Amino acid sequence: MFRTALLSILTVLTALGGANCGLLNIFNSSSDYTLASALDISFAKAKNDVGLLLKGEITTPIEEDVTFWCGNRKLPELNQTFLDDPDVQQKIDFTKPIMFITHGWLENHAINWMRQTAEDTLKFIDTNVCIVGWDHLSKYVYYQAARENTLLVSGYMTRFINFLDKNGMSLGKVTLVGHSLGAQVCGQVGYNLDGRLGEIYGLDPAGPLYTFPLDHGLQYRLDKTDAQYVQMILTSRYTLGVGKGDGHDNFYPNGGDAPQPNCVIPLTSDAEMVDQIVCSHLHSTSLFRLSLDPAMVYKGRKCFNWMSYFLKSCVLNPANIIGIHHSKKVVGDFYLKTSADSPYVD
Repeated sequence: MFRTALLSILTVLTALGGANCGLLNIFNSSSDYTLASALDISFAKAKNDVGLLLKGEITTPIEEDVTFWCGNRKLPELNQTFLDDPDVQQKIDFTKPIMFITHGWLENHAINWMRQTAEDTLKFIDTNVCIVGWDHLSKYVYYQAARENTLLVSGYMTRFINFLDKNGMSLGKVTLVGHSLGAQVCGQVGYNLDGRLGEIYGLDPAGPLYTFPLDHGLQYRLDKTDAQYVQMILTSRYTLGVGKGDGHDNFYPNGGDAPQPNCVIPLTSDAEMVDQIVCSHLHSTSLFRLSLDPAMVYKGRKCFNWMSYFLKSCVLNPANIIGIHHSKKVVGDFYLKTSADSPYVD
C-alpha cells in the first residue's frame, strides 16, 4: 500500500514543480508539506489497491474506528477488548505489564508485522499485548490522517489506557510501540498522559508534516517527554521517516537513511526508488520484532554522525541496543551497521 501511494506521486510531479523535478527533489529536507500534499493530491484523483481514499467528515462511531485486540501467555489468542469492558479482568492479566502495538497510514490491525510482533512479544516476554487497529481512519488522505485522524485515535487510546489504570494497570507498566503515523499516535497518547507511561518505541516515525517542530508541535508528535523512556529507530530519514530522532535513545541503522542494505535493488526508474524507500521505512519494524529475542542483539555506538561511526571515531563511546532489552536511558544518538540478510546482524 505504501508503494502504491508513492508511485502515485509520480502522476503529480509536473503540477508540483515541473516534469524534470524528479522524485529526489520531492524527498528532501525542505519538502515536508510538498510530500504530504503530493500524497493527498494523488489519492484524491486515483484509485489504488485499497480503493479510493477517503476524505471529509467522519461519521462512524469511534468505538468502531479504533479497536483493541489483547492477549497474554494464559490467553494467547487476541480477543477484542472494549472501553469499559465488563470482562476486562478475564482478557487482561493485571499482574503483568502491557504493550500496545499501533500501525500507520494505509495499514490495518491484521497486517503481518503487527501480528508477528504480538506473537513474538508473548513468546519472549511475560506480558499482555494489545494490537491497536484504526483500519478505517488510516484510509483517509494523508493530510487528514496525519492532522486530524491521529488525534481521534490517540484520544480513544488515552481513554482506554485510563480505563486500564482505574482497573489496576499502572501507567508505568504500559509500553507503546508504533510505526510511522502510529509512532506519532503513541507520542500524542504519551502527551495526553503527561509523560507518565513507562516506555514508547517509535519505529521510523512518520516524517511528512512532522519533520519540523513548527509544523507539528510537541503535543502532536513523539518526543522524549512523552514517556519515562522513549526510543526511536530511524530507517528512512527525510523521506517517509522523520529527519532526526527526538527520543532519549535514537538508533540510526546504517546512518538511518534509505536504502537500507536489505532494500538495495538496481535503480532504473523512480518506481525502484519507491521500493527502496518503502522497504527501508518498514525495516524498523523488522529490527524491533527481531530484537524481542534476547539472543538477537543490535548494538549501536553513541556517536556524532554516521561518518564518525564509519571511521571508527566512536569505538570507546557508550553503547546501547535496539528494543526492550536496552540499558535504561544511556541517552543520545546511536549508530550501527546491519547486514542485507535476515536477521540483519552485522
